[in-house]
Amino acid sequence: MRSSDGLPTVAIVGRPNVGKSTLFNRIVGQRVAVVHDEAGVTRDRNYSRADWSGRRFWLVDTGGVTLGDGTRMELQIREQVEAAIEECDVVLLLLDARVGLTADDEEVVRRLVRTRKPIVVAANKADEEASALEAAGIVPPGLDAAIPIAATGGRGIGDLLDALIDVLPEREAMPEPEEGVVYVAIVGRPNVGKSSLTNAILGENKMIVSEVAGTTRDSVDTPLEIDGRRYVLVDTAGIRKRGRVHELVEYWSSLRSVRAIERCDVAVVVLDATEPVADQDVKIAAEAAGRFRSVILVANKWDAVEKDPDVARRYEERLAFHFKFLPDAPLVYASALTKRRVDRILPEAGRLAAIANRRIPTSQVNEVLRRIVAETPPPSGRSARLTRVFYATQVAIRPPTFAVFTNHPENVEGHYVRFLRNRFKDEFGFAGAHLKVVVRKREREPAE
Repeated sequence: MRSSDGLPTVAIVGRPNVGKSTLFNRIVGQRVAVVHDEAGVTRDRNYSRADWSGRRFWLVDTGGVTLGDGTRMELQIREQVEAAIEECDVVLLLLDARVGLTADDEEVVRRLVRTRKPIVVAANKADEEASALEAAGIVPPGLDAAIPIAATGGRGIGDLLDALIDVLPEREAMPEPEEGVVYVAIVGRPNVGKSSLTNAILGENKMIVSEVAGTTRDSVDTPLEIDGRRYVLVDTAGIRKRGRVHELVEYWSSLRSVRAIERCDVAVVVLDATEPVADQDVKIAAEAAGRFRSVILVANKWDAVEKDPDVARRYEERLAFHFKFLPDAPLVYASALTKRRVDRILPEAGRLAAIANRRIPTSQVNEVLRRIVAETPPPSGRSARLTRVFYATQVAIRPPTFAVFTNHPENVEGHYVRFLRNRFKDEFGFAGAHLKVVVRKREREPAE
């Protein structure tokens, strides 16, 4: 079973050009860009999990917040700070050691101090001893002295992380998901109708069991039961609140989506059928696919689309173009306003979850594998020896995971793994699920 999230959030806040993104990359390392190999989509993220001294947390680079061309500096700072205040547990205020404390920095400090949230101050670009001493002398009003760091070279990063760990709130782990319960995340960019759709689902004469507060900040999971099957809508609090900063800023909305996706079995990606498919729609769906979660696409506001005999066909062609990595994702035409077809969403999620829970007997796996390899042998690569695929077995569910054993794993990678994954998906009836295929080297059996 997957563990739930329950991790605190640290937001890096500061005016432009102080090195927020450089510091973010220094701390999280190579986890910044995630590539989904089926999609060919690189999802450049400004948030990632990080860990230090055994403590794990989400790190967020608020430099990712953009408000469009021509936005005044003061408005950028104010919106950035408000977004950080709304979502984070700890603020990492980053200054420029070479410039010192500016009027803009002081405005950020004034706003942050009023929040009563833990604030750790760092002065970046303190590359040399002299600049480090100057940085240590920067003391924002009402806060402790800045910790000198050089994000580019790594100087002082350990001291900074120690200071962050000291003020991180203790979090209990979220409870393990219950067996037999389908965890569903309703996700999407702002203003596509997530709130209305969630409320329509909860109001469709379903038996709402309760609202259970989780330990993740502002998270509320809503259990309900339909036709004897139990579901949990993940993080409905984050979806149902209106007019909050995280719903006004696309960046924070996508962070909430990622956190919800990590805890779900099925991601319901809500689209606004009255608008063109946006990059953010694709990124959110790719986040779910990259985490091997099943996906349902919901074309919300379908009642507002001008109808003609070909409108559905044209819309499906557009979706097929943008969501190439979801060739078999179910599509539900729905309207949160009229509640039309809303009642199809959770049963469809239950169907996909059941598929992802299936186990295939090893004998059946190997029968299919032998046929596949006979038809399309694996490449031999640079090895003089023939690449042999010995056997395979299913090693996990949610997502369905198959281990394939060979004498040369390095030759059975990339396109051949994708080929096996697609064939297994077709042969075993995993349409709508995201399979994993891992290649392992068969160890030699000891001589008798």
